[in-house]
Amino acid sequence: MIKLASDNVYKKIIQNEMKKLQKLVHIKVFTSLKTNPDGTKVRKCTDCDQTMQLLGIYEENSNNLLNIEELSIYDNPQFADKFDIQRVPTILLMDSTGREVIRYLANPIGQETQSFVSAIFALGGGPNYYENTIKQNIERIDPATIKIMMTMQCPYCPELVKTANLFAVASEGKLRTVVVDIMVNQDIGQYYRASGVPYTIINERPAIQGLIKPQYLLQELIR
Repeated sequence: MIKLASDNVYKKIIQNEMKKLQKLVHIKVFTSLKTNPDGTKVRKCTDCDQTMQLLGIYEENSNNLLNIEELSIYDNPQFADKFDIQRVPTILLMDSTGREVIRYLANPIGQETQSFVSAIFALGGGPNYYENTIKQNIERIDPATIKIMMTMQCPYCPELVKTANLFAVASEGKLRTVVVDIMVNQDIGQYYRASGVPYTIINERPAIQGLIKPQYLLQELIR
């Protein structure tokens, strides 16, 4: 459960950083929102309510430059199929062409706040430390999906998530990041036999255990 009241430090980070946005960024969130016969709407999962509550803090402090679009798997099944939504909530960070760049099966709260914020700024045209490196190697990088298994308690996960996210933003569509909280999505962790975190899978190849440096991740993508 998200304890926003006890996470005042991270809430202040969100409030302060979102005010610095200079370019519109779009985020799609798929939830279990359902329209009743009387026209009222209700979300069928508690996690969906918590996620929208959290993202509301990001949006309301963004000077209208962060657009959070909630899509219902019930009311918008065509979009759920288009984006291959298997579970809710699912958070998609989109580029300016409407292409998915980063997928979160996790909530960007606590230690994950900074990596999420850095991805938003990079998508909004802000600084991306890895942009030059990725562009210099873009012809050598094959299209890839980088899946990172993490937990909210992991002190090393945010660093790797941030790197992978910024790689994806800079890759002009060649890379996509999927961030998975395996405490919430235990079946995914079990499927990939994630014995510890961070746990990285590139294009379903054998997993990479533990924190890896950006140079190593780049080498794996070029390989």
